[in-house]
Amino acid sequence: MRRAIGWSWKALIVLACIAFQYLVHAALSNAQSGPFPLGLAALSGISHTAAYVFLLWYFARTLARGREPLITRYARGVHGSLQPGMELFTRRVTIAWCVFFASQLIVSALLLAIAPLSAWSLFINLLNLPLLALMFVGQLAYRAVRHPDYPRTSVMQAIRAFTRDSPLSNSAEMH
Repeated sequence: MRRAIGWSWKALIVLACIAFQYLVHAALSNAQSGPFPLGLAALSGISHTAAYVFLLWYFARTLARGREPLITRYARGVHGSLQPGMELFTRRVTIAWCVFFASQLIVSALLLAIAPLSAWSLFINLLNLPLLALMFVGQLAYRAVRHPDYPRTSVMQAIRAFTRDSPLSNSAEMH
């Protein structure tokens, strides 16, 4: 019973987030000129841009010479040692995520510059999460085809590897 309640709350939170994005898009699409639509557009645009600039920086910085790519580091955190083919694969996946993040920023900027506000809002408010999910599923599908014999991980294993590796958890371990 307790577990069902926990999942119910999580589902409600996810639905509320989706509903909020839809409401923001609806407000921007149906709004006339004035300070409210511009303020709402600015809030949507700034948060979208800030998130993707941060993610692009966070992933891309690990691709520098002498650094371990982010996905490689997470895979190593889950599996321990990696086969050379998997190291190359995880490097390429890190690059693919960087391309995705940069593409999100470029498409958003182009739509804002040349398309109606409603088209831009559709992209950043409604298509954002489905495109992110599609990228993630595409990565998993490509891995299943490219490395079918490599051990799979659960979502919880991946989350543990991520939290173990995050700067906040590392600073907490030092104290």
